[in-house]
Amino acid sequence: MKRTGLIKDPKKAKGVSKATINRYLQILRGLFYKAEEWEVYSKPNPLRKVRFYKEISPREVLSPAQLDKVIETVREISKEPYSPLQKVFYDLVILALNTGMRKSEILKLKWKDVNGDEVLVRGKGEKGRTVPLNSQAKEVISRQANKSEYVFDIPNRAQGSLLRRTTYQVKKRTGIDFHFHLLRHYFTTSLVEKGVDFITISEIL
Repeated sequence: MKRTGLIKDPKKAKGVSKATINRYLQILRGLFYKAEEWEVYSKPNPLRKVRFYKEISPREVLSPAQLDKVIETVREISKEPYSPLQKVFYDLVILALNTGMRKSEILKLKWKDVNGDEVLVRGKGEKGRTVPLNSQAKEVISRQANKSEYVFDIPNRAQGSLLRRTTYQVKKRTGIDFHFHLLRHYFTTSLVEKGVDFITISEIL
């Protein structure tokens, strides 16, 4: 019988990376564990012993020491800014680090989407999701001047290379191959290390 909708060899699946397959397996495994916890599934988790693909990241994950160095550097940049972007760059970094939001999501964040302990994030394809705010994230938002519809009043926010010059300065000063998206990776890793289940993590991200 021909099986439809199944991938016999994931490596040959067009447009599906090993990282994507791993994320789906993690979510599915988490669903079974959650079902056990809710006592709606009593059999052993069928994905408990499944081996994940080894992922080769194009960028090194930031260590805690490297992160401290990056934060100190962006703080210095924001103290003596050469542009409106650099003035709030430290805040952008801290918000990303504490929410896992993408660069584009932070730049597009509007005051109407801020609601106390959470924000409505409009991500890829304008899909909305709710992201919780911890004390540091709320502090960052609270110190922004409410002068426009956007939380961060930055010119040319849609420009793809907006952060390029500033991130290059961070790389030059620290010697670390810093990229803004690494903050999202660090946030995700921190949640995993704290024991947060993958279903919750996927909802936040």
